[in-house]
Amino acid sequence: MTVKTAVQLMLLLVMVAASALAGCAPLPGGGTSASFIETSFTVNPGEKHTVSVVLRAQHTVDGLVTVSGQENTIDFYINDPDGGLVYGNVRIVGGQSFEVRAQKDGTYTLYFDNSISFGLPREIALRYRVR
Repeated sequence: MTVKTAVQLMLLLVMVAASALAGCAPLPGGGTSASFIETSFTVNPGEKHTVSVVLRAQHTVDGLVTVSGQENTIDFYINDPDGGLVYGNVRIVGGQSFEVRAQKDGTYTLYFDNSISFGLPREIALRYRVR
């Protein structure tokens, strides 16, 4: 087999794999079952930041929150579509993983609450998936 033939064969395999992946059906809330969503943002002193995730009953959102900055703490909680607390009000120091299984369809809200700060913003890195 020549190098040119080997390269053509490899390109064909990559195209077939990409085509197969393109046909994967996404779950409500984003991504395929193995896809992580990554985002980062700043939460200023005295403020809250929210991230909304659409889930179907029995689907799970899980991930990791990392806090950095001069002070690395933030209050974190998740509410269900009716506003009920489904993941406790936790003070994260540095970083923490989380997991919530939806009991009903709807939009679940992740809260990052920096009300505890009197002058320092918090830098948040969030990595999560829906499965």
